[in-house]
Amino acid sequence: MLGGAMTDKPVWRRAYDIAERAVAPRAETLVRSSEFARVTAAVAGLRHTVGRGVNGVTAGAWRHVNLPAGTDVQRLRVQIGALDRDVRRLSLQLEQSRTSRGRSDQQW
Repeated sequence: MLGGAMTDKPVWRRAYDIAERAVAPRAETLVRSSEFARVTAAVAGLRHTVGRGVNGVTAGAWRHVNLPAGTDVQRLRVQIGALDRDVRRLSLQLEQSRTSRGRSDQQW
């Protein structure tokens, strides 16, 4: 089948190629238009607004049944990350202090 004629292609592929040649130029023109850009931006803004509203409602529902909402979990993750960094920093400082104290003890 290497280098074969178009008749060597399966029927579904020939149908796809014909449809693509007919549709692709129109689709390309559409997605490059300013109207498409405006509609896409409006839909993205709407999705963001609706998503925030839904998140607010679900967060309230979770809190109503005394469970943490996603925003609560995210805030806790940030706090845990900060605590982890602090513990690592303090551990390094403690190790450096022990090392320097050990060297000064050996000098005597």
